[in-house]
This record gives sequence, structure tokens and C-alpha cells, in this order.
Amino acid sequence: MERFSREEDKKYRKIYGAVAWPGKRPGFAVVVGQNKELHLGGHDIVFLDEFESGDTKALVRVCGGLDYFYRPDIWIGDTKNDAADKFIREMNIENKSFERRMEGQRSFKIRRSPLLDMKNAFAYFFPVLKELLNPDRRRLFLKEGSKLKAYMYQPQESDLPAIQFGDYPSIESLAFAVFEMNQQRDSGPRQTHAINQYKQF
Repeated sequence: MERFSREEDKKYRKIYGAVAWPGKRPGFAVVVGQNKELHLGGHDIVFLDEFESGDTKALVRVCGGLDYFYRPDIWIGDTKNDAADKFIREMNIENKSFERRMEGQRSFKIRRSPLLDMKNAFAYFFPVLKELLNPDRRRLFLKEGSKLKAYMYQPQESDLPAIQFGDYPSIESLAFAVFEMNQQRDSGPRQTHAINQYKQF
């Protein structure tokens, strides 16, 4: 089965996945990588992949596929969504089968984002993301034509205090990944999938 190439994987210090469950808009998963080279006092964060769906089960299943392909160091999101938790448990039971383990499947786990415990969190993290996207000091690079980049233009400054989790899952997932990545500055080198033992079909 296809995997993220070793050559591409080696470009990144870290690869993180993040997911925000469906709310007023469809749920969203994003995978980002942190470049190894220093730039403007930090490391650039690069968009790698995305998926959007209003179907929580479908979103969980695609997260499992993205986890297999990119081997993110961690996944960030909301761990208190009962439906998502049930679908994750079902997927992990399937992944424990001998055939799945031989293919390289692993248990899918999510770490809770501290942003979820902030009041008016959107009013905090959205301006920070916009600053990282500022062309003059850009350290966050989104793919042209991606849904995520289009969503970043939608919220207006006057709307920020009233925006709640679930209003923009796409932007929430990006914030989960970016803020966690920037907090974990001193983590060790990335264990790439190149050293994982798996059978390729």
C-alpha cells in the first residue's frame, strides 16, 4: 500500500494531524509538516493534506487513512465527542487484526487541544494564524486551491468574538495543529516511517 515517500518525509522535523468534528459546518482534518530549516526565528509550517466531511464516521476513517500514509507524530483534536470516540474505537479494533498490523496500521489516538478550554478561543487563535500567513513574515504555507485556504478568508474581524467551536472546523483543525506544533519546540527528531517495520503490498 502507498505511503508518504521517504524523500518527502525527511524534509520535516514533525508532522502533525488535527481534526475538528462536524458542527455548523462539516468536520475537517488537516495534516501539516514543520520544516527543518530555521526561518524568521522559527520553523515554517507547511500544509500537506486535508479532508472535509459532515459524516463523523467518514471523517474518522479518512483520518485513519491519513495516519497510515503520513505517520503523524500526534493527532490533535477534541477527545470528548462521543460519536467520534465510538467510531475511533471501532476502527482501532479492526486495525488490531493480523492483516492490518502487517500492512502497517496502528491504533489511532487523539490528544486534546488546550485551545478547547479557552473562552473566545477563536478571537485568540484566528489573528495569530493570519499573522503567520502574512506575506511579509510568512511562516505558514497553505496550498493554493485548498479548501482550508478558502476558509481562512471567510471570518470577518467583527465576527470573531461571537464565533464558537463548530462554526469553522477547518480553521479549528489548523489551529489545533499549529499551536501544538509551536508548543512542542524541544521534542526530539522525528521517527519517520522509513524505520517502521511493515509489509508492503
